[in-house]
Parts: sequence; C-alpha cells; structure tokens
Amino acid sequence: MARPRTPLNSYGRISTVEVEPGKWRARTRYRFESGRLKQVERFAPSRAKAEAALRRALTDLQESTAVEVKRETRVRELGERFLIEKAGRSPRTVEGYTHIVRKVIIPRIGDLAVAEATTERLQRVLDDVAATNGPGQAKNTRAVLSGMMGLAARSDALKVNPVREIARVEAKAEGAAPIPLDELPALLDAVRGDERLQQMDMVDLLGFLAGTGARISEVIGLDWADVEITAPAGIPTIGATVTIRKSKTAAGVRRIAVPAAAGAALAARERRDGPVFPTPRLKRRDRRNTAGEWAAARERLGLGDYSFHSFRKTVATALDQAGFSARDIAEYLGHENPSLTMNVYMSKTVGGGAAANALDSVMAPRGITGTK
Repeated sequence: MARPRTPLNSYGRISTVEVEPGKWRARTRYRFESGRLKQVERFAPSRAKAEAALRRALTDLQESTAVEVKRETRVRELGERFLIEKAGRSPRTVEGYTHIVRKVIIPRIGDLAVAEATTERLQRVLDDVAATNGPGQAKNTRAVLSGMMGLAARSDALKVNPVREIARVEAKAEGAAPIPLDELPALLDAVRGDERLQQMDMVDLLGFLAGTGARISEVIGLDWADVEITAPAGIPTIGATVTIRKSKTAAGVRRIAVPAAAGAALAARERRDGPVFPTPRLKRRDRRNTAGEWAAARERLGLGDYSFHSFRKTVATALDQAGFSARDIAEYLGHENPSLTMNVYMSKTVGGGAAANALDSVMAPRGITGTK
C-alpha cells in the first residue's frame, strides 16, 4: 500500500541526530500550500532543545499560511513571511536571507505598506545599499526584494512584482586586496599584541589563515579530528597536517601540511576535540561575527582594509614567487582550475624574494609537498 501523502500545511516524522559533540539537528519535511515538500531543520545543544526549536519553526510556518498578504501589509511583516517560506533552505542561505531582511530592508522601508513599495522607491533603496554596503550586497538585496514582492504578487496584493523593472546592479565589487608580503610580519605582530584579539582567541586563527590561505569557512569548520600533529625524530620543529572537509567545492576537500609556526600553534592549543578555533565559550564560530571582530581589529590597530580573503591571495603570491607551479598552488588552496589561481589570486606586485623570505615564519613553501 502506498504511503499517504502529507496533508497541506503539515509535516511528517521528525528525526533527530547528534551531528557533532554538543550539537543536535532536528529535521522533517513540510508540505507547503503549493504542494511542494521542503526540508526544515533546526540545531541546538541537546536533542530536546533541537526538537523544540523545530516545532516552534513549524508552528510559525503553519500560522503564516493563514495570514493573508494585503496591500496594507507592512513590508516588515512581508519580510518575516518570506523568511518563514524559506525556512527549508540550507542554514547558511537562511542566515543570508535573514540578514538582508532584518538588517538591510526593514530598517529602510519596514514601515511602508506593500502597496507603497513602488519600483521607484525600491530603486532608491538599492542605490543606497550599493553606495553604503557595495554592489554585492545590493545584488543580494535585489534578489530578496524580488522574492518578497513576488510573494505579495502571488497573494494578489500587487498586480505585478515591482522589482522586475528595477535596473540591475552592474558594478562589480572589488576583490580582496592582497597583503604585501613585506608588510605581513608587522601585521601579524600587531595581531599577536592586541588584547582584544587575545581575549577572543583569534590570534591563532589569523596566523593559520596567513600560513595556509584557507578560506575562513574552512578554518572555522575545522575539527580536531581533522588535525594530525607530528614531531619527527631529530627535527626540533613540530609539524602538522590538516584535512579540510567543509569546503564550498569538491576540489576544496584536501589534506595539506601546514607551516612550522602554524603547526606549533596548533600543538600549543589545549583542546583536542570539537572545533579547532572555537569562540571563547568553546562554540563553533559564526562567520559573520568573526569577520566583524576582524574588521574592528583592523580599525583599532590602523591596519589596511584586508579581509580574510586577503590572506588567501597573499599565500598564493608567496608560493608563486617561491617557484611553485600553478597546479601545486591550486591544489594547496583547493582550486579545481589552476587558471583561476593564476588570473585571480596571484599578484605580481605585492613584494619580491626578500618579502617571500619574511613569510617563512608563517608559511614554509615545503608545506605544499605531498598535498595531493
């Protein structure tokens, strides 16, 4: 006998699993008004809390289907309805939507009625976002506004989606600036001496970024189970290799040797389970919050406008100037296509051989050996 279909605006069996020590996931499939099934999940420190969080989210979903979107509905209410509809997406996607709705859109036009969200007004919003936060943020805001107004149009609160007529954001955001190799030692010295970064336990994290060029998402996703620390006989330095699993591409999943200084820093850390670079409360770091701490530190210390990605570009340049091939560098950084490494990541204008030598304390070129 065929299994009966899940009724509209309801959900199936809830499953729970401990995805890592102290982190539980509760998951189910919700059937929306359209008949489409989407996966909904929530995370919490215990099985009971994860299931309770999921049930609250499901209750919000069910209540939202009974709320009609009208012309007089406020944009803030429409935004929350949009977030509820997107609850089944990946946690990172939901996080991005939530930031755009609550931190970008609602502060600007949250009190407008849906009918007042005209193309001309929304264009001004996007122009302001592009000027304040950059074209990348403006593009993301345009996509979320389109989803919100599409929801209003499907509810007959609007005749057409006003975002359709908005000019597309064409300007490209500037890429991260590489840190000049001869400036990197001084930058890291400033990092090590900063009391706030020490309190937030970010000194080793930044040193690891500078020494490996790993993506920030890969570094905060690194667990102790992925680290192997070695002390070869007769060699006074401590080495380490790490397996990077939480990467955005298949090519990014890789095992690399890390420079001696980074290996020593790993060996000196006390914990040997859970995240390698947790928060001071030993929780896994949030990418956005960590980036905010780094931005505040740069301003506090008078450093350049260098993002986490700047370290990645600097490492690529250092290895290039040390004589490694594009294929070797691509493998170390987790790029599938060496041409991407050459065209985007290798800068020929951020220092010479002397600067590359100055980088040895944070990244030894031998770290690339045997990283297939």
